[in-house]
Amino acid sequence: MASDKPNLESFKALSEEIYLYEPQEKVDTADASAPSLVILCTWVGGATPRRINKYISQYQQLYPGASILVLTANVLNVAFRPLSMVRSRLKTACEAIRRILTRTGDANAKPGTLLHMFSHGGGGTGSQLALAMKETDEHVAPFFTNLRVIFDCCPGDDSLDKFYGAARVSVPNNLAAQLLGKALLYPALSVINGLQNAGVLRSIRDMRALLNHPDTFGSSTRRLYIYTKDDPMIGWTDVQTHLQEARSLGYPAEQVLFEHGAHCGLIMENPGRYWEAVRRFWNGEDIADLAASDPEQLILRSRL
Repeated sequence: MASDKPNLESFKALSEEIYLYEPQEKVDTADASAPSLVILCTWVGGATPRRINKYISQYQQLYPGASILVLTANVLNVAFRPLSMVRSRLKTACEAIRRILTRTGDANAKPGTLLHMFSHGGGGTGSQLALAMKETDEHVAPFFTNLRVIFDCCPGDDSLDKFYGAARVSVPNNLAAQLLGKALLYPALSVINGLQNAGVLRSIRDMRALLNHPDTFGSSTRRLYIYTKDDPMIGWTDVQTHLQEARSLGYPAEQVLFEHGAHCGLIMENPGRYWEAVRRFWNGEDIADLAASDPEQLILRSRL
């Protein structure tokens, strides 16, 4: 059984970026519709084991019989490595997914996967994972047949200011480091941003398109966008634009908007509302009453 204080050290390291937890004992639960597998694709900068553990712990309480796969993100994979190399590095994750879903796919339990992606790092990893699964046709169907995806604080746009704001999270929070970071980081990111806009390097714009491409998650996969107005890295209107596009393409998409939650830390504002949204989303229940703390300020309505 899961411990009260789970951590990445209790997971099996499949690679330096991929960690797997599997319940040691079969858990008897009345919730036969619970996911067989929860995949957490973490963010770049600030995604410490302690912060990731907050999500792991709650998921283990919600779905004690589920396996949990954690895919950590890094700048090389997100922005620089060839996508073919990124997908190749995800092979161990794909093998674990196929094994888990094949094992749980019996007559009494329909295997299901909840893919939870955080920020652009998680969005990049999650989309490449889906494409990596499709590069082999062995046991792919269970993954996409009952897949649901959470977009947590993503996707934003590729503006330089947002790019810089996201990168600063990785800079130590002391005056000297912040001053040095500003002096060196901004010019470097300006060059990278220019190369992205010129099409030399892949950009957030590319990832936004990939996340809404039907070949990535399929057109019937349900989506939940969880995001906040008070996010210096991801513009909330940019998330809504992506949600609008998804709906225009016929994808079933819902959303929950927070007022003051931190980037990749929405559980700190209202954990009850956050996890109730996750639970209802997986169960296919209505979440319209959770959509916004102030419905009058909401541009979009959570209606399919």
